[in-house]
Amino acid sequence: MTEKKSSGYRNIGIGVGIAVGVVIAVVAIYFLFMVATKPKEVLVSGTATTTGTGTSPQMVTFTSMRNGNTYVANANGGSYSISLPNGDSYSVTITWKFLGITGGTADAGTLNLDTTETSITRNWAG
Repeated sequence: MTEKKSSGYRNIGIGVGIAVGVVIAVVAIYFLFMVATKPKEVLVSGTATTTGTGTSPQMVTFTSMRNGNTYVANANGGSYSISLPNGDSYSVTITWKFLGITGGTADAGTLNLDTTETSITRNWAG
């Protein structure tokens, strides 16, 4: 009786295929978990400051770069707090007053909001 030897390549190929399948499944589950755990809204709070002598912050405005929606937080006294939709980027401006009478706006930067946190702190200067 003659013994037939099987090719080792076939067994290695099946093993590699199973390993690749397991890695793909783990990565898919991880990304599904990360998307599912992101809150729809995030509480953003912090301080707003102005650089001009005699100026004081009044409002912080967040303008969505995706759809143009604006969200305004009162910053009278320098502190603000606002709930914003997660997964968007915002152009941030500070509205200020000079000696409490006249005022203007100043660009304060960009907020890229895509987090698993329910609240974050960001300080702005304009």
